[in-house]
Amino acid sequence: MSNTWRWIIGILVGLVVVAFLLAGRSERRAYRIARGAVEQRVELSQDRIDAVADMAIAAVEKALELAGDLPIAQNQAELVIQDIEETRDRLNEAAAARGDVAIERLDSAIAQFNQTLETVDNAADQAESPAAKAILDRIYGILVAVQTQISEFIISTQ
Repeated sequence: MSNTWRWIIGILVGLVVVAFLLAGRSERRAYRIARGAVEQRVELSQDRIDAVADMAIAAVEKALELAGDLPIAQNQAELVIQDIEETRDRLNEAAAARGDVAIERLDSAIAQFNQTLETVDNAADQAESPAAKAILDRIYGILVAVQTQISEFIISTQ
């Protein structure tokens, strides 16, 4: 009788081992599928980061082009241009970075946008000609729109 119990226990243990092996295969497959999905999501996120950075750089380039035509005092125009160039440089750094570093650089670009907007607003307050105010208002509008889009993107990633 004791020999029969050994056979029964041995067969049950063997079935449990086979069940674990079969169950492990599906887990490995699920892991591989999930890993591929995460890699694909990371690629999509990076594509979104690149698209946001490229869009922002293009808009800042347009603002820089407008700033070159400002009919205001030379020192005010230089301040506006310097701030816009600094914003462009930070966006270029964000475009060159990958992953979370790119998000951090976009976040620092938002801080630079705030400073640039303040400079543009001060220049608009001091501008005497309506043409200069119109150009500065246009620059301000471009920068605010880009800053808002970057902010919304950063919020959506977190």
